[in-house]
Amino acid sequence: MLEIEKWEKDYVYRVMQALLYSFNYMWFLMEDWARENCPEKAGSESFDQLSQDFGAYQAKRLGKTIEAPAEGVEKMIQFVRHSHWCVFEDIELTKLSETELRMRTRNCTAQKAARRWGMPYYDCSRGGHRLRQGFYAHINPAARVTRVYTPPDERPADFPQEVSCEWRITIQDSP
Repeated sequence: MLEIEKWEKDYVYRVMQALLYSFNYMWFLMEDWARENCPEKAGSESFDQLSQDFGAYQAKRLGKTIEAPAEGVEKMIQFVRHSHWCVFEDIELTKLSETELRMRTRNCTAQKAARRWGMPYYDCSRGGHRLRQGFYAHINPAARVTRVYTPPDERPADFPQEVSCEWRITIQDSP
C-alpha cells in the first residue's frame, strides 16, 4: 500500500497523476483490443453499458469527496472540474442557461494518440456519449446528454478548429 501520509503533497500529486495517465492509456488499449478481437461484442449494448457505468461510478465517488456541492448546472460543472476529463483534457464548460451546459474538449489527447498510432481518429461518439450520460445522470437523474460533434462526424464549417468534440447537457423538466 502506498504510504501517502508520509509523502510530501507535491510527490503525492506526481504519483497520482502518473497513475491516472497509466489508467487512461490502458483504457485506450483495452478499447482498441476489444474492437479488434471481439468486434461483435465491442459494438454491443453491454459494451456501451460499461462506459455508462464507469461515468456513474466516477460521479458517485466524486460525490463523496466534493464538499458543499452546488445545485443544477453549477453542480454539474463542479463535478466535471474534479473528473478525469479535467485531468487529461482542456475542457471548456459554458453555462448556457439554468438548465443547459455546453462541454467542449479542445485539442483532445485521445485524438492526438490515435493519429500517432496511425488511426484517422478516435471514435468517441457512442462510448463518449454513454460515459457522459452515466456521469451526468448520476449527478441529476433529469440530465440528458446530446452529442453535437465528435469524430468521425464531418466538422461543421463554423466550428472552432481546436475543438475536438462538443456535447450539450440539459436538465429536462419532469413530465
